[in-house]
Amino acid sequence: MGRNQIVIVTNMDDLHTDDVILLLQERGHEVVRLNTNDIPLSTTLSLTFSDKSSVWKGSIAIHTNGRVIDLEQVRSVWWRRPQRFGLPLDLSEQERAFANDELDHALRSVWASLDCYWISRPDAIRVATWKGNQLQRAARLGLEVPRTLLTSDPEAVRTFYEQCGGQIVFKVMTDPFLGAPKLAQTHPEGLSEQPFITTTTLITASELARLDSVRLVPCLFQEYIPKRLELRVTVIGDDIFAAEIHSQEHEQARLDWRNYTLDIPYRKATLPQDIADRCLTLVKSYGLNFSALDLILTPDGRYVFLESNPNGQFIFIEKMVPELRMTEALASCLIRGAN
Repeated sequence: MGRNQIVIVTNMDDLHTDDVILLLQERGHEVVRLNTNDIPLSTTLSLTFSDKSSVWKGSIAIHTNGRVIDLEQVRSVWWRRPQRFGLPLDLSEQERAFANDELDHALRSVWASLDCYWISRPDAIRVATWKGNQLQRAARLGLEVPRTLLTSDPEAVRTFYEQCGGQIVFKVMTDPFLGAPKLAQTHPEGLSEQPFITTTTLITASELARLDSVRLVPCLFQEYIPKRLELRVTVIGDDIFAAEIHSQEHEQARLDWRNYTLDIPYRKATLPQDIADRCLTLVKSYGLNFSALDLILTPDGRYVFLESNPNGQFIFIEKMVPELRMTEALASCLIRGAN
């Protein structure tokens, strides 16, 4: 009998998982959701290894939903949005650090040993997050990318500013909330202040006068690319789903379209075949089966690659452009597995 379990590793607040699980269940498939918040207090892990079988055998029981992951029955895994482990609050700082490391090591050992279909393997996702390497790979594949400066030298920023005709932007490489979500994970009672979000910022004389802070943390600057519109290109398996984001119709969204309070038009896009092929090749070069790419279409018709998020959001695009049936495509990949 073939392996029949579909496992989703995420967190208890992930709405994307809710939608995918509903569709998988409607199609009659067994789905096991593992929220990392439930580990270790609401789970029991028991696994064995023998050189006779050369595989890990055993299970992870999840007490919150009554389901059990049987390693020998896993067909596919969606590595969605795991977060912190749900450790007891009364642990000391040292105990918490040690427990986190041991839990992470044990589980990653199991995931790395699991021979099944992945969207996508954690190690591949990790490598694919590095912005600098993304730009390099994209350029080598023939995609146009912006001139970019990564530096901790204020004078280098001023020189780059002049080279780009005074048209450069600053971008956060990791978390636009400036580390607040990660800090919140270590403070279960919550943060006392509302997180501040940093969006793409056009550098002006005002910012140039405050460049000394660049010495503390290396910063990424890029030449400003004029936009006709922006594109969200989502790769799922071997399929490509492209959406136009008409951000230039709103003054507040012209630099960064991620303002969900605005009524920005979204439409289905048709990419030139060579651009679509290069986007797919870029994602596959990392061994990924999913990624969400951001591109710009310039007023003179050039496609410029900005970045790729190997664990990006996609359902908000599908809700704006229902003909882009991405939830269905992702569920089909998980059902099909490696067969």
